[in-house]
Amino acid sequence: MSRRPACARHEARAGILCRADMTRAVIRIRILGLLLLLAWVSGCSSTVDVGELRGMVGDEPVVLLSTSSCGYCRKLRDDLRGWGVEFADFDVETEENGMRAFALANGRGVPILLIGDKLLHGYSPDRAHELLLAARLLPQS
Repeated sequence: MSRRPACARHEARAGILCRADMTRAVIRIRILGLLLLLAWVSGCSSTVDVGELRGMVGDEPVVLLSTSSCGYCRKLRDDLRGWGVEFADFDVETEENGMRAFALANGRGVPILLIGDKLLHGYSPDRAHELLLAARLLPQS
């Protein structure tokens, strides 16, 4: 009986958590993780008014929101040109309409590709090609 209190005092001095403290710590970490997940999901689920975005960037069926220094933007430009796709390119750092379109698209990074009424965030050439095929915007090869 006398060992438990001594052991507990020793553990407390050494900074070791007892089971009850560890359980509380685990619960706190899980709650924090859940809150971070909810924050991320709520940020990703915001809707984009494509009509308003189209009003900003024009009627070109394919629109790229990019920057001049972005490597993935360069790759996507090269992919689009290689596929023979005509597109409008707006720089989100230097062009006013590009900045506004980036905000309307809930942009967090570039490239952002608008194909018809579909938005594609990030560099995903397979998905871009798939959307272009579905929209019948690829020239016949």
